[in-house]
Amino acid sequence: MRKAWIATVFSFLIAVSLLAGCQNTKEKDTDISQENIEKKSLEDIYTEITNEVELPEMVTLNDNYIANYFGIDLSKLEEYIFVNAQEVIYADTIIIMKVKDTNDIDTMKEALETMIEHKKSELENYLPEQFKIVEKSEIKTSDSYIYLIISNDAQTINGIIEKYIS
Repeated sequence: MRKAWIATVFSFLIAVSLLAGCQNTKEKDTDISQENIEKKSLEDIYTEITNEVELPEMVTLNDNYIANYFGIDLSKLEEYIFVNAQEVIYADTIIIMKVKDTNDIDTMKEALETMIEHKKSELENYLPEQFKIVEKSEIKTSDSYIYLIISNDAQTINGIIEKYIS
């Protein structure tokens, strides 16, 4: 009887050890896969977005327009992407900025909030479906990054961005 009890306890301990070992392996695999995701430039991230998401024809905004329309001091940015739908009948906008100093995040956020309000007022009475897309948009931040996605596919686009900047 005692041998049977010892064998049962021993079997239980082996099973627990194996399960713990499997659990640790899974955690290590997850850690390794996260570590293997390389940081990409914002241009490379935007290229991946355009490869994976169907967007209307987009146009890159020039520096003067960004500074004047958005009121953004580009010298405070390490890198940035500002693209808009070429046709005004679409609200689609992708803005991703990496600030040099995280103290500038709030200033950039205010500029983007102002831009959202302008876009809403432009679209509200003329293109109600596009207005709804703008209404659902939100400004997101992660460390030194701030970004705004206005698109029907915002969730997918945000996922791509977060994969490389987190």
